[in-house]
Amino acid sequence: MTRDTYAKEVIKAAEAAFRRNETPLCPHEDCDQLLSVVRQSTFSRRSLFCPVHGHIFQEQEGSPFGKLDWEGAAQRIEASYSELAEGDDSEGEFPG
Repeated sequence: MTRDTYAKEVIKAAEAAFRRNETPLCPHEDCDQLLSVVRQSTFSRRSLFCPVHGHIFQEQEGSPFGKLDWEGAAQRIEASYSELAEGDDSEGEFPG
């Protein structure tokens, strides 16, 4: 079995387990073990576990930081630092 074939089988097993609540078989060749969905704690991601091969797949987080405006945040930080520098006559010294 090639890596691509194995990866596709793992994805199929993950979709079956996580989306359709099925109990898929292990994607390794000649393994007929049922995979179980494991969660380490209440707030952790789910994993697929084979009794023979161990951890097979871990659910990925939906990129919670992907929708943030990183460029806008950088500009706001830069603007606030430039405002502080303009209002402060003692360059490089800390107050107090």
